[in-house]
Amino acid sequence: MNTESNNPTSKARPKKIFGDDEVSSLAQAILSSAGVGIYIVQDGRFVYVSPLYQKLTGYSEKELIGTHSLNYIHQEDRTMVREKAIRSLQTKSLEPYEYRFVKKHRKILWALETITPIIYDGERATLGSFMDISHRKKVEEALQKSEENYRLLFESAGQGILIAKDETIQFANAALSEILGYPKEVITSRPFVTFVHPEDRSMLLNRHRMRLKGEIPENDYQFRVITSDGTIKWLQINARIISWNGVPASLSFITDITDRRQAQEDLRASEEKYRTIIEQMEDGYFEIDLAGNYTFVNDAESNIVGYSREEMSGMNARCYLDGESLKRATQVYKASYKTGEPFKSLEVEIIRKDKTKGFNEISGAVIRDAGGKPVGFRGFTRDVTERKQAELRLQRSEERYRDIFENAQEGIYQTTCEGRFLMANQAMARILGYDTPEELLDEQTDLARRIYVNPEERTKVIEQVQREGVVRGQEIQFYRNDGRKIWISRTMRIVRDEQNNEPYLEGIVEDITEKKESVDRLRKALGGTVQAIASVVETKDPYTAGHQRRVADLARAMGTELGLSPDQIEGLRMAGIIHDIGKISVPAEILSTPRRLTPIEFSLIKMHSQSGYDILKDVDFPWPIARMVLEHHERMDGSGYPNGLTGNDILLESRVLAVADVVEAMATHRPYRPALGLEAALEEINLKKGILYDPDVVSVCLKLFHDKNFVIKA
Repeated sequence: MNTESNNPTSKARPKKIFGDDEVSSLAQAILSSAGVGIYIVQDGRFVYVSPLYQKLTGYSEKELIGTHSLNYIHQEDRTMVREKAIRSLQTKSLEPYEYRFVKKHRKILWALETITPIIYDGERATLGSFMDISHRKKVEEALQKSEENYRLLFESAGQGILIAKDETIQFANAALSEILGYPKEVITSRPFVTFVHPEDRSMLLNRHRMRLKGEIPENDYQFRVITSDGTIKWLQINARIISWNGVPASLSFITDITDRRQAQEDLRASEEKYRTIIEQMEDGYFEIDLAGNYTFVNDAESNIVGYSREEMSGMNARCYLDGESLKRATQVYKASYKTGEPFKSLEVEIIRKDKTKGFNEISGAVIRDAGGKPVGFRGFTRDVTERKQAELRLQRSEERYRDIFENAQEGIYQTTCEGRFLMANQAMARILGYDTPEELLDEQTDLARRIYVNPEERTKVIEQVQREGVVRGQEIQFYRNDGRKIWISRTMRIVRDEQNNEPYLEGIVEDITEKKESVDRLRKALGGTVQAIASVVETKDPYTAGHQRRVADLARAMGTELGLSPDQIEGLRMAGIIHDIGKISVPAEILSTPRRLTPIEFSLIKMHSQSGYDILKDVDFPWPIARMVLEHHERMDGSGYPNGLTGNDILLESRVLAVADVVEAMATHRPYRPALGLEAALEEINLKKGILYDPDVVSVCLKLFHDKNFVIKA
């Protein structure tokens, strides 16, 4: 019997010993049908009694539950029982002991009891097994009175009984025969150890020998036997020394405790399975009482809050919850207590032991006793600190984006592919001549028709952005709200969300009207400068001036076919107009001689590329004109001049000028020879493409003349 103190005025309700899962139901059934009475005592009072325990004691469950267990022990045995129970609980030796139990109507029952400590409903308790040995006691008393009467009692006993002298069995009753599955004649014809499991034989034999020598070994213990059909059974033996025909012998009472052992093993396995799952979980698991004090936590829960499991035992959740989170958690727990409904996704901020803060997401449910009364809560905790911090970073990022969006000097917008504004900032509204973004979004629902100076450009750019994903630095003309044309530079991309919904366009716009007008004025001025330089060349060599103009026209057409930008094409045209400017340093008689040049004269001619570069290098053109002039006689294989450059080391525009220069020179008249003709020129560049000339440049040149009927104008 458990001996812990208690409040004599309280009376607990009957509880189910296990939960409702299948394993627990099986364990309940096993314990309920075991051959011994089973009970659980907590704080000194009965909280569970098996049906057999009720039957053995004569008391109903209602009469026993909540009453003090010592009340039913005979007055003379209470001190002994208390001492035996304390010793068993301290040593966990499962040492059985006997005492007198006062049944209903003051009847006395002799009981053999074994107890073991357990955790029940999150708190310490005692599990007891109770067996009626009154009959055995009567047998023992009868033996003392008369040797003639003992056999009748032995045979009628429900326990197995044997008498062993030396190492052989002298007597066995019918109950023992039934336990072992052998006739009594077989049992009494063999040493008892032949029926014992091999692993237990030595222990049993040693104790028997000690007892016959007058030593006092442990009288009550458990061992295994192998029955006639090979089944292993667990037996409880209670042995003592007697005189048998004047010779010391051992009288043993045998009880089959196989069912009880199995029930204990099933209970232990069920608890172990439950604990293993809990301990291996990555999420925290906890159990608290109604006051918020922890009664159990797993390692994960301990790690989340930064306290050890020992520190958390009995600790209140208030120790690590801040004010607002504590208030919110209290409300949720109270609601769950009131309604009985579980809760989930309760997010709270915690303060760990090391004072760092974190965020937990808690789900839980009410714990109820066997009577359905709420006694606490159990639940799971997930550390969502990283997710919460990511959300906060996203929030701050969105706030920063919103600030940039609202205050940017560039226009920022989103539109549908069909041409309707979805979003625009104040700068976008200002650029297009509106007072507010809202006014812009309301009025502009057809961008191609209302804003684009050339509506087809919107279709082209959408196709490009769908193909390439992004378009950068595109310069186009828009209409303002007042009808004025403006130049804008924009970058635009296509956006698709994670659900792959209808995509939209997003872009940044800069008003470059003033810049564009300034550039145009600059280019006109530069064009005038270039024309002035070309005029200087023409005064010395009229042929060279005409040659440069024709090369410029052909180079511009080739640049367009190559897909160069308008700015690149303009720079290429400007370079073509003055690509031979270095010839002003060549004597006029050499430039106009009708004969073939001598090696010395040709070397002077070859210097014109470098001379042209030296003239132009310090002029601040927006294009690399000086470099184009320097490289227009370089060749892909390195055979050109002045620096013998190869491949992509030669500027693309220089490679275009090289082809245009050769074609024009061969196709037209030279002072020292008549024209060779266009076909000869085209055959020359086609034959030497990839060797002297860029193959892509040659291809577009051939295309111009063969497919697009380009003509070199005189």
